[in-house]
Amino acid sequence: MSTAGLRMGLVLVLLVCVSMTAYAARCYLNFLQDVANLKGLALRPQPGVTCREFTSYDRRSRLDKDGNQVDWGANGDAGNFLRQEPEGHVLAEMEGPGAIVRIWSANPSGTLKVFIDGAPQPTLQADFAQLVQGKVPGIPEPIVGMHALGANCYLPMPYQTRCRVVVENPGSLYYSVSYRTYPAGTRLQPFHWPLAAKEQQEVERLAAALAHPDRARHIEPGTAIIGGQAVLYPGQSAYLAQIKGARAVTALKLKADLPADTKAARLALRGLLLVGTFDRASKPQIWTPLGDFFGTGPGANLFRGVPTGCTEEGYYSYWYMPFAEEAELQVRNDGEQPVQFSWELEHVPLGRAFSDLMHFHARWRRDHPNQTFDWPFLEATGRGRFVGVAMSVWNPTRGWWGEGDEKVRVDGERFPSWFGTGSEDYFGYAWCCTQLFSHAFHAQPLCEGPGNANYTSVNRWHVADNIPFQQHFRMTIENYGQDKDYSCVAYWYATPETTDFFQPASISSRLAYHEPLPTFRIPGAIEGEAMQIVGRQFEGAVDPQLMGGFGGQWSDETQLWLRPTGPGQWVDLALPVPESGEYEMVVYLTRAGDYGQVQLALNGQPVGGVIDCFNNGVVPTGPLSLGRHRLQQGNATLRLEVVGKHQQSTGYMAGLDCVVLRH
Repeated sequence: MSTAGLRMGLVLVLLVCVSMTAYAARCYLNFLQDVANLKGLALRPQPGVTCREFTSYDRRSRLDKDGNQVDWGANGDAGNFLRQEPEGHVLAEMEGPGAIVRIWSANPSGTLKVFIDGAPQPTLQADFAQLVQGKVPGIPEPIVGMHALGANCYLPMPYQTRCRVVVENPGSLYYSVSYRTYPAGTRLQPFHWPLAAKEQQEVERLAAALAHPDRARHIEPGTAIIGGQAVLYPGQSAYLAQIKGARAVTALKLKADLPADTKAARLALRGLLLVGTFDRASKPQIWTPLGDFFGTGPGANLFRGVPTGCTEEGYYSYWYMPFAEEAELQVRNDGEQPVQFSWELEHVPLGRAFSDLMHFHARWRRDHPNQTFDWPFLEATGRGRFVGVAMSVWNPTRGWWGEGDEKVRVDGERFPSWFGTGSEDYFGYAWCCTQLFSHAFHAQPLCEGPGNANYTSVNRWHVADNIPFQQHFRMTIENYGQDKDYSCVAYWYATPETTDFFQPASISSRLAYHEPLPTFRIPGAIEGEAMQIVGRQFEGAVDPQLMGGFGGQWSDETQLWLRPTGPGQWVDLALPVPESGEYEMVVYLTRAGDYGQVQLALNGQPVGGVIDCFNNGVVPTGPLSLGRHRLQQGNATLRLEVVGKHQQSTGYMAGLDCVVLRH
C-alpha cells in the first residue's frame, strides 16, 4: 500500500467513527482507531476511565494488614492464574464496560479463549502460539507478532458487561492482559468474530500502518511547516520554534551530523539538550538529551515506532503537543564539540478549546550506580495520562540486567494495578533476549553486548493502553543490582497544575560515559559457540549460552550448550586447523549438577578418556589435554558425545567452552 493510501485509510476511520471523547455507543471501528491514535492521548481523562493489567506475577508479593510489603521481590512469575475452570485456566476476568487492549506472553501455549458478556462459548478461540505468530486468518502481523521471543497481541476486544480470558493446557505460562475500563453507562459494540467486512478492511489498514509507522500519518488541514539548520558550538542555543496562538506541534524531524566514532557520537547527542516550554510554564515540560527524546540512547540506534523513531534519514517525533497560547522549543549544546543539525517542525490549529486538552511532557533522569529496588519512571500529582518510556541501561556484566517487575499505582491504590513479570516482558520481548527488534509500540534498538553487557536501549509506547490518572501516578521498575546505570525518558500528558518529581540532571551526569568492558578470552581459543555443526545424532537443543552470571571464567563468556534427551547422542563440529603439523589439543568444558559424561573423538578416533562433567555448581573445567595429534590444514572433525552420567547428576547436558591447538 502506498503512503497516500495509508493516509487515506486513516482519514476514512476519522470520518466513519466518532472520536475518543464520545464514549456513548462506541463502535468497533473506534477501538481499532484507538490502537494508534496519538492525538487522543492529549484529551483530559474522564473520571471512571482506567487501564490495568492481569499478570502471572509471583503471588507471594503482597501487603500485610498494616500495608507493609511482603516478599516484594519474589520472582516466581509463571503459572500463576486466577483459578481453574472446566474451560481452562483463567488469566483475567474483568467487569465492563471495557476492552482488552494488549495480551503478552513469553511462552504462548495451549488454546486461548476469550468469553464476552457471559456467553457460554468463547467469542474467539485459537491456538495461542498460532495467534501471536500471525497464523490465524484475519489477525495479521504486526497487530500480533513475536519479537525477540516475546509474543504480543494488540487486537482490541471490547465487552459490555464482563470478559474472561482463559487458556486451556497453558503449561507454566508467563502472561499479561492489559484492559481499559470505561465509565458506567458507556454503551459500546462488543467484540465479535469473525469481523464484519468493513471492520476487517480497517484491520488490514491498521496492520499496514503499523508496519510503516514512520510514514503512516495524516497531514491535517492548516498545517504550517517551519525549519532550519544550525551549527551549535559548546554553550550555544538555537530555537527550533517560537509559536504563538492556540496550536499543536504534530511533527518534529531532525538530523544531526555526528562523529563517526561511537563514543564521540554518543557524547554529542547527550550533550545536546532539547527544552520545550508550553504556555510559559514555570518548569519546561520537555527536558531531555536530544537522542533520548526520540526514544533511543545513548547514540543513534535505528527503530521505527508510532510516536517516534530513528531512521537512516534522521529522527522523527509525531507526539501531539497542544498549547493554549505559545510554545518554545530550543536545543542547547552542553557538550564539548560543535554539532551541525537541521530540523523541520509541523504545527496546526487546535480546533477545540485547550480546556479539553493537556500539555505533553518528556523528561529525563539518571541514577548511577542505581541502588533503588523500585526505581521510578514517573511520579506525578494531579491529572494526566502516562504514554510511554524510553530506557537506557549500562550493565557491567554479560548476565541479565533486569528481571525487574513494573509496578503502577494510580490515585491512591494500595496495591499496584500493574504488577509485571520482568523488565524485558514490560518492553515486549522475553527471556533476556539480545536480539534487536523494532515494533510500532516497543523496541530494543541497542544491545551492545557481549551478551547483555555494556549499553542497552529499550522503549515501550502506551497508546491504546495509556494509563490515565485523576490525582496521582507512580510507576517503578525493579532493579536487582547495585552497580548498574539506569536512565530513562518518561512521556506523559498532564494538566497545567499537575506537578512531578523530576529535577534537572547535571551536565556531568548527562555526559558520564562507560568505556566498553574488557572481555576474558583464552589465548588461541577456537570458541565452541562459533564452531560449525557438520553432523549430529541429537534429539535436544544445541546453541550458545552466556556464562557471565555463573562466577567462573569462560572464554568470551559463552559456551556451546548441548541439551540431549539421553546418552548416546552426539554432534560433530568443524575444527579449523591453520596449517598442517603436530598439535597438542586442549579442550575447555563445563561441569554442573545436571551435566553428563562426555567422550570426544577427533576425525573418528576417540581422544582422551571419558570426562565426567558432574559438579555441585556450575564451574569451568579449565584446560584438559587430549594429547598430541598430527593434523592437516583445513577442517578437522571434533565429535562430542554424551555417553552417560554420574549417579548424582540430574541430567545429560554438556558444555564446550573452547578448543586450543598448541604446537
